[in-house]
Amino acid sequence: MPESLFLRNEILRAHLKRLLSAGQTPARQEPRQQQRWGTALESLRRGSTEPLDVVVTLNEINDQHGTGPLLKRILKGRRNVVSVRSRDHWGGHDFGDWSLKISQEGRTRPECFRSVLQVLGGNQVRSVLCVPFLPDEVMTAVAISEAFGARLCAYVMDDQNVAAQGIPDLIMKEFLEKSCLRLATHHELRLAYEQKYGLPFHILPAVVPAHLIPTEPMEPRETFPPMRGALLGSFWDQSWFDRLCSALEDSRYAIDWYGNARSPWLNFPRERLARAGITPHGVIPEERLATVLRQYPFVIVPGGALDEREQCTGVASLSLPGRILFAAATSNTPILLVGSRHTCGARFVSHFGLGETVPYDAQALNKAMDRISQQGPQDELRRNAAGMARLFSDEGVPEWLIVSIERGHPADTRFEDAFAAYPNPSAAAEY
Repeated sequence: MPESLFLRNEILRAHLKRLLSAGQTPARQEPRQQQRWGTALESLRRGSTEPLDVVVTLNEINDQHGTGPLLKRILKGRRNVVSVRSRDHWGGHDFGDWSLKISQEGRTRPECFRSVLQVLGGNQVRSVLCVPFLPDEVMTAVAISEAFGARLCAYVMDDQNVAAQGIPDLIMKEFLEKSCLRLATHHELRLAYEQKYGLPFHILPAVVPAHLIPTEPMEPRETFPPMRGALLGSFWDQSWFDRLCSALEDSRYAIDWYGNARSPWLNFPRERLARAGITPHGVIPEERLATVLRQYPFVIVPGGALDEREQCTGVASLSLPGRILFAAATSNTPILLVGSRHTCGARFVSHFGLGETVPYDAQALNKAMDRISQQGPQDELRRNAAGMARLFSDEGVPEWLIVSIERGHPADTRFEDAFAAYPNPSAAAEY
């Protein structure tokens, strides 16, 4: 890709900054943001001697939600990374050489350009990787890409445009058309966006740390803790939590929850957890989690019911919980997905033979927990999980991503091959 005029001509650079700075600057934009950005802002304004790679996300990148660990994994070893987020929801940020918060809410297009130029104007930007969830991230990513001639990569992890309405079509269309590489975490999400926008997408799954994948299939324990299972992952809808608690209240099983029991949007009352026999353990390091999960006969992963009580339609219908891949690959533990058989998670579990899908129903869930805990199903499901584990390893993925963005297409077909025999959902009617 030829170097842009903006990068080559310092006169044009200075002129563009003056044009965008002309006129009245909204009060909320200048002094307060400068104070919040602090030394990071001043460091970037002075300029880096090397090109920057920018990562744009909704929230802070940390281990309290799924986006954080995955981005750390696929960007491992990258230098001169600027992490830009739109919102603070999860407390703390631990990624990137520079970390900034830029909200574009209510801003015009020139104001969006001004907001990024105020921080990055003295630098060269090589690439922008954007995980879109709100219009803010899309607008920031496009502004950086356009202003600096940087290669733009769209990485869609959760739908906010096809089944959900978080990002308007016009903004998403421009963003996708200007991206040199468009990625989705799984087959159905890729298909939905290709059908809507007529642009090619490729797959980069929620890859699993290679060093945590056993070299040999994990044999089931001769004795598991009596009547005990694990719950893994996040609840994206209050109804998922409420329904699972109701289904577990009369169960003989105790459940250990490894996930974030604090949410900016949902309530997890302790008394409700206690009645359901759920003990929250919080988010624990992945090395420990992989070992801990091996002691359970099954892992429960909550999903969407896809009925009239569903609030997060996009997440429910078009998301594949990354913790399914993690549990299956690192511990080979059978998966019990609770929700609709028409979700992406249910199709993934079924296709690779990793477990079962059951509705939010006490009788169905209890029978499934009994059935999956038996020796025969344990042996078969664990063998299947061991067989698919290496397909979703993160080995070489940071280098794969760099080359893929440079070329504008995947460096190899490893992830396309992993989904090669995957069944297609029934077109747009699914969404």
